[in-house]
Amino acid sequence: MRLRHIEVFNAVMVTGSVSGAARLINITQPAVSRTLKHAELQLGFPLFERTGGRLVATAEARSLFPLVD
Repeated sequence: MRLRHIEVFNAVMVTGSVSGAARLINITQPAVSRTLKHAELQLGFPLFERTGGRLVATAEARSLFPLVD
């Protein structure tokens, strides 16, 4: 996981949304989504479940969050 992946992941966990994360770290929403997707591919597991337009942290994401916060 690259530093940018960690920054974006942390922002999404803190704000609870892609748009909130984008505002927090001053990048575009598509950049947040793209970075999350790349991080998930590198890790080999999903960090969030996308249901009804909302992001729900997976068990893996909840385990990882204290390590990067």
